[in-house]
Amino acid sequence: MRTHEILGIIKRNFHIGLIGVIILGILWSIGYFFIYKRVLGGKKSPTKKQIILGCAFTGYIIMVLGVTFLNRNSNFKGNVNFHFLSSYREAWNTFTLRSWQFLILNILMFMPLGILLPLLHNRFHEIKWTMGTALGFTLFIECLQLITGFGIFELDDIFNNVLGALIGYGIIMTIFTILEAPKHRFLKIVGYLSPLILTLVIFMGIFSYYNSQEFGNLPVAYSYKMNIKNTKISLDVELNKERNLATVYQAPNYNKNSAEEFVTSFLENRHIDTKNIEINPYNNSAIYWIRSEPSYNIWIEYLDGSYRYTDFSSFDEGIEPMDIDQDTLFEELSDFGIQIPTKAVFNNKDLGSYEWVVEKEIIGDSIMEGVLTCRYYSDNTIKEINNNLITYNRVKEVPIKSETEAFEELVDGKFKFFDSVDKIESINIKDVELNYHLDSKGYYQPAYSFDSVIDGKEFKIIIPAL
Repeated sequence: MRTHEILGIIKRNFHIGLIGVIILGILWSIGYFFIYKRVLGGKKSPTKKQIILGCAFTGYIIMVLGVTFLNRNSNFKGNVNFHFLSSYREAWNTFTLRSWQFLILNILMFMPLGILLPLLHNRFHEIKWTMGTALGFTLFIECLQLITGFGIFELDDIFNNVLGALIGYGIIMTIFTILEAPKHRFLKIVGYLSPLILTLVIFMGIFSYYNSQEFGNLPVAYSYKMNIKNTKISLDVELNKERNLATVYQAPNYNKNSAEEFVTSFLENRHIDTKNIEINPYNNSAIYWIRSEPSYNIWIEYLDGSYRYTDFSSFDEGIEPMDIDQDTLFEELSDFGIQIPTKAVFNNKDLGSYEWVVEKEIIGDSIMEGVLTCRYYSDNTIKEINNNLITYNRVKEVPIKSETEAFEELVDGKFKFFDSVDKIESINIKDVELNYHLDSKGYYQPAYSFDSVIDGKEFKIIIPAL
């Protein structure tokens, strides 16, 4: 999620919170002045502090409800995740900015609650009242998400929210301690700030350790252990017990500057003016726009260098997809700097739509693999290219687990299964082979692929080999 998207969500829900405060303020004023004061003859008046804090707290609650419900579709009804810290392992495996953003934002979202409650009433100076209220509020949100389907009931969300409230509580109580407690302030402050300090140290440790790794993490790795204690597991293949060496490759990944250089060169070779190129950056990718007549864009993935090119003149009147021979396609693609391997499998998918598939073609110290698709039009040009045909260059040979060791991890439930079932009755392993998967740093890592039948359905169980 990009910064402006986050700011957009905050801005939108701030407006909702402000409107909510105004409406509730009007209703409260009617109740206070006309019912409490005139009818009941009440004498008490709220202070300015109480009014300001009450408005802030009300607005905050409305904003949180807006963020947790109004920004989602009702697609998750009945979904729960009780696997503690599985979202952290998932973030570790993918190691994308987006995955860590969700965790950190869940913590930050409840920090104002921990700050506001002690300001509202002295009772919340006791940690049990603040944490109890935070726990109750997050449970209310998670249960409501479960019932309505606007989200998943997730144990990690509860943990992150309560942690955020605890950090906020520690910050405001530190300020109170500095202002009000002349004695033993240091120990109290350390105690109050310890959740914040510990959280920062853990996150910095995670990111430092990741950056110190030679290779990245595999998104296909498990985020929580499957419960297969009573699962019947059978093998139709004999496993190798010996450890071997395997080659690690690297994709031609980009950073922001090198990606822009590639895109600029690509477009200029097509005689397209790149002076006013517009860049929309994402997590590990970016879209480059030329908003002229016609418009063009290229969406490039930083990790593996794959890209999608679109010439929007395909929508012009009189321009239609058209079939053409393969030799002409080769010539046209070569003008884009694309060379198709001779062993690629060619398919004519639709009118003017073509595909080449390459499965692990070894070229010297490199491996080429992937799919390239393009679309040819009646003005004798290619206007759409989706190039996932990647050449991975050899990095080094590394020792890997044996097939038996990988199978032991499988038996221990350390694999990712995408079907939301509570119990697996049977797993039948039909075959095993060493495949490759792109990791979070752009390396092509070896991983064992177990061709399996799980409760009657075919499924590939992936176990990292490193």
